[in-house]
Amino acid sequence: MKRNRHIRVVVTACIAGALAMTSAACGKSSTSAGSDGGKELTYWSMYKEGEPAQVALKASIGAFTKQTGIKVHVQWQGRDVLTKLQPTLNRKPAADLFDRNLAPVKSLMVPAGTASDLTDVLSTQIPGENKTIGDVLPDSYRSLGEVNKKLVVLPYNVVATGFWYNAAKFPTLAASPPKTWDDLQKLLDTQKAAGHAPLALDADIPDYNAYWYTSMVVSQLGVNSFHKAAGDKTGATWDQPGYLKAAQQIQKLASGGYFVSGYKASKFPAIQQKWANNKADFVIMGSWLPGEVKTYAAAGFKYASFPIPGNGTTASPVPSTAYGWVIPTKAAHRTAAEKLIAFLYGKAQMQSFADSTSTISARSDTTPSDAVAGAVASMKTNGTYQTDDAVNQDYADWWTKVFEPLDDKLITGNLTATAFIAKLKSQSVDYWKHAL
Repeated sequence: MKRNRHIRVVVTACIAGALAMTSAACGKSSTSAGSDGGKELTYWSMYKEGEPAQVALKASIGAFTKQTGIKVHVQWQGRDVLTKLQPTLNRKPAADLFDRNLAPVKSLMVPAGTASDLTDVLSTQIPGENKTIGDVLPDSYRSLGEVNKKLVVLPYNVVATGFWYNAAKFPTLAASPPKTWDDLQKLLDTQKAAGHAPLALDADIPDYNAYWYTSMVVSQLGVNSFHKAAGDKTGATWDQPGYLKAAQQIQKLASGGYFVSGYKASKFPAIQQKWANNKADFVIMGSWLPGEVKTYAAAGFKYASFPIPGNGTTASPVPSTAYGWVIPTKAAHRTAAEKLIAFLYGKAQMQSFADSTSTISARSDTTPSDAVAGAVASMKTNGTYQTDDAVNQDYADWWTKVFEPLDDKLITGNLTATAFIAKLKSQSVDYWKHAL
């Protein structure tokens, strides 16, 4: 999935409404009546027709209507679903339910109060099961959909970012992945000396470039370290040595010929295709990757991943993003929307979605595909944090105007590490001076 650039728009404030819910003794029942009657709803999805996720969701929605009699008016809007929906949120939302990741919801809806807090929905019983949604949603995944302890995105799918490779080429790597940056550098040096291209990157995608620096900073300095520097209006945090060290590591890769030929001028997915055909060894990417490249990957390609190496003292948590359901505060058919969420959270439905898409289910008792099993294990062992240290969510304008242009130059070898930090500091100070 080509990761979309984040949406930057100014949102207006609105008054959040609340709808009363009834509850059952064993948790809120998914079949409880509501003021909206619960007979129909409108669902806008981020998927387009023909995508594996769309096919799986369409089948599940059909099964829901057959079982409950509730009509679902579904529209497959694509990744700009929230951009299309946003103008209606302050009045009567055009959709009662939609799916998206946290970043655009946090940027567009949370400040305006148009995203419902779905924490209460966790107590909804899953139809046909003696479990609630909260029983099968791990805390580490739930937190990826929260803003200030309010659950505005109820996760159904989790993306883990890490180093991906072909396990058929590296059969022993899963048992002993690089633990530190020095370990990784030795592995890359070995591959380079053998005439291989160690790394793949479609450098025309700024968000893909950003994975490198943001994850290196967090792996060395800890969660919230990049976020702290980004929001420091004095710029002083950038003077701490760990930020320069991370940039120096990237400079070495860019200037040392570690990336596959053509990456600087690539047009996505050209370099990703090279990786999938064994012309490059490793790529930092989200766990959607196996499902995305399977149609053109080399025969016998065995997908595997390992987490971003840590600092040698502690294991590095996994950059993660949750995709899930959102209910606008003024949704006309909230009860029906909650019923659909509970149905889709059924084990059979969640397993089917994971199997069809080769992605990571947010439901803890589903079985991951072999392609993403390593990523799931890494999240359980190392923990998770918001991809890009949540800077793309909380400082979206700074991210686009200051960080990404400089980061693009760093990773393509057009800016030294020292110059990168100096410019990042000075431009950040200037940005915050005028942003206040």
